[in-house]
Amino acid sequence: MANRDRLWGVVYALPALALVLAFIAYPLSSVVYHAFTAWDGINPPEWVGLENFSTLLEDPLFRTSLRNNVLFALSVPIQVTVPMLLAWLIYERVPGWRFFRSTFFLPAVISTVVVGIVAQVVFRLDGPLNALLGSVGLGALQSDWLGSANTSIPAVLLVVVWANFGYNTLIYLAGMSALDPALREAARMDGARPLRVLFSVIAPNLKRVMELVLVTSTVTAFAFMFAYIYVITNGGPGFDTYVTEFMIYKQAFALGRTGYACAIGLVLVVITAGIGFLQIRVLTRSPGI
Repeated sequence: MANRDRLWGVVYALPALALVLAFIAYPLSSVVYHAFTAWDGINPPEWVGLENFSTLLEDPLFRTSLRNNVLFALSVPIQVTVPMLLAWLIYERVPGWRFFRSTFFLPAVISTVVVGIVAQVVFRLDGPLNALLGSVGLGALQSDWLGSANTSIPAVLLVVVWANFGYNTLIYLAGMSALDPALREAARMDGARPLRVLFSVIAPNLKRVMELVLVTSTVTAFAFMFAYIYVITNGGPGFDTYVTEFMIYKQAFALGRTGYACAIGLVLVVITAGIGFLQIRVLTRSPGI
């Protein structure tokens, strides 16, 4: 009977295994192989060994792209802490909590392309942001936000942080909903103020949730920025907002250097997986986690 149950378990797992092999294992192995070739995506690849990687180390555009990914990753502490505060305000049902819940979650249900188009409208030279600054006497701060090397990255970064607030806030809300209400009530009976309850009672019991938000936000900064860059700036002005994903796209589909693009993709996978693994190791070794 046990062998029969085990056999049926294997049978039920076969469709999922087939999907993993078709959409993860095979593409990843193909990227690993073609990273060591000169390939245009159409003609037969030519084995070049480590040439793509040596070119990558000397490519200033790759350094710029990776630097921009790191800049986006610097927003991770904001994406970890601010959504927790927002979730706590909603959890405590402050006046207007229903409106704020809808407002902050709105970006999570909107397509990234729509978010990017809205950002283009807001940040353009004749957009509402500059109009608002002019109307309140801050015309000196008006700028071509997406057309300047000094402001393009901060503008996109602001959009990414805002777009991820809803998802992270929802995760924190789910974590808070699973907490024992008696903990909060006991702290209040002892005279703890609301912020004290948050940081001394609620936050310590959300460490697993914080770990999840930290890792996913970091991975997003390195591996899920393409849509924002493509729609909002298309890598400009010049190459100032290039990220590694966007560089992979340009190398493969605009320049026909698919083998080189695979090498960049492989390096990006290693970097992202390494950072995620390091974060998990550090967090799981921390006291109380």
